[in-house]
Amino acid sequence: MPQCSTQAYACFDLINPSITTEQLIAHIESTIQSEVRSTAFDLDSAYQAFADAFDIDDAIDPFLDDHFDLGEYFQLKRDGQTIILEGIPLLNADDHVTRWVAWVLFRQFGAGDVLTFSTETLWADSISRCFYKVSREGQVNTKIFYSTDENDF
Repeated sequence: MPQCSTQAYACFDLINPSITTEQLIAHIESTIQSEVRSTAFDLDSAYQAFADAFDIDDAIDPFLDDHFDLGEYFQLKRDGQTIILEGIPLLNADDHVTRWVAWVLFRQFGAGDVLTFSTETLWADSISRCFYKVSREGQVNTKIFYSTDENDF
């Protein structure tokens, strides 16, 4: 596999601006317990519609260990009522964790009907950018752009 570095970005407005960052983190941890670590929850069926937006296995793998650090995968920032997730570039891996977390937070706390996020992958000789629109109903629209020159975007 060629070496690459991928970074994901997502942002959305909160439906309720009084929601705290601590509540967002608590929701992520609760979802990990109720979905990722639950033998009764069918992850594959629940996330099958989102296969073009993130690979559920790659998204949840870090959470299967008892000790994980969300900060190894993304930074969660807040600008007023806007939540910003910025993935940490990972060598040879798409940033599925950041995209899944963005979806988990958006479906619970996000305003609007569509979450948009993007990824940028730096390859040895090119750049690819993917733009995703994920609806609450599970529809995914993806646009991918490739270039050898960053100025093409």
